[in-house]
Amino acid sequence: MDVYRKKQQWDAASLPDPVISPLRSYRQLMDPPTERWPVFPTFDQRTLAELVREELADRGEQSETIDKRRVEYARDLLLALDEDTRPQSIMTDGARSILQRLSEAAKIAIDHPKHDYLAPHGGRRGMGEVLVRAFGYTVAARYLDNSEDMVRERYSHIEAGELGDVATEALDRVDNSGQNFETKEM
Repeated sequence: MDVYRKKQQWDAASLPDPVISPLRSYRQLMDPPTERWPVFPTFDQRTLAELVREELADRGEQSETIDKRRVEYARDLLLALDEDTRPQSIMTDGARSILQRLSEAAKIAIDHPKHDYLAPHGGRRGMGEVLVRAFGYTVAARYLDNSEDMVRERYSHIEAGELGDVATEALDRVDNSGQNFETKEM
């Protein structure tokens, strides 16, 4: 599946099977007018109003005509659809706002130090953590389309925990072997 990535370019994405069916259902429900329609378009009225005004003005329509056209539609998104004007994708702050409202309405209790709602990047971060734990930093970096250094930095808590486990195992081995290790001063 091709997706519009953070790097502002279309690229093939490897999606896990449990994600594909819901995305296809969502796409069918949205019925986007073009292949390049955003998966999650903005529904922010101010943003859409500005988009419609600018796009129609760029096409040569006068301000009064644009205002009349906008009145004919219940929402600027509908006018944008009729005019083949692609809205931008929802922004992170917009997604946060929606998720805050939905989390509150659904009475979902989130125990997180930074927020009390479902966060927009939770899925990607969670997938990164699963991949690092299951297959290591290199595979996770390739899947997330990041550098291995960035993935190591973002998921450093995993390595810290694993190193703690290694140290514990080393101490257990020493204790169980009966060897006496002396430290030498330099």
